[in-house]
Amino acid sequence: MLPEEIDRWATVLRQRREVLSGRDIAESAAIDAALERLQAGTFGQCLRCGAAISAGRLQAQPSAATCLACQELQERQRAFVSFTAV
Repeated sequence: MLPEEIDRWATVLRQRREVLSGRDIAESAAIDAALERLQAGTFGQCLRCGAAISAGRLQAQPSAATCLACQELQERQRAFVSFTAV
């Protein structure tokens, strides 16, 4: 990722954090984690499979830590666990 791209994403993430300040603790934490991934050079890579997170997904959810396929899998697993726990 180019330095100007890193700066742009850092600005987007910080602005989102300011807007959400005090209202959504989980999303604020996700934004902080995304800022850490920017510093580490792993922003835009799925934490589960390592694939690139699509630009469209990042535009919609800049703090996304997983690609869409892994997010869907995670949601299905969560739903299954919830269903079997009943």
